[in-house]
Amino acid sequence: MNDLAQIREKLNEYQMMLRPLERAEEELSFARRMLRARVEEEIYALAPALGALAETLRVSGVDLLLAADKVAFLNAAVERSGMTPEELQQRLAQASSTANEDLKLLGFGDNLGD
Repeated sequence: MNDLAQIREKLNEYQMMLRPLERAEEELSFARRMLRARVEEEIYALAPALGALAETLRVSGVDLLLAADKVAFLNAAVERSGMTPEELQQRLAQASSTANEDLKLLGFGDNLGD
């Protein structure tokens, strides 16, 4: 067998061995997304204001809660949304009369989006 044929054989072997690993990675990624979705759903049931905030800003509630600097993460999300802090406050008030207090308890500061 010449060198080129051996190289092709090794590459084919590599690709064949790689396929199950790629499938496993895809399955892990899917499982991670499902876990995140389930946890977010459960958290939003416990803290509806957080669900309203995450939905309004189109961010993950888990990411909000796990952010090293929650206020900075929140402010960046508000800025990306193009919404004013007043609009955010208004939407949250519509979602829950205790939204601001609930979010303060979760560590999101006094002035959301300021």
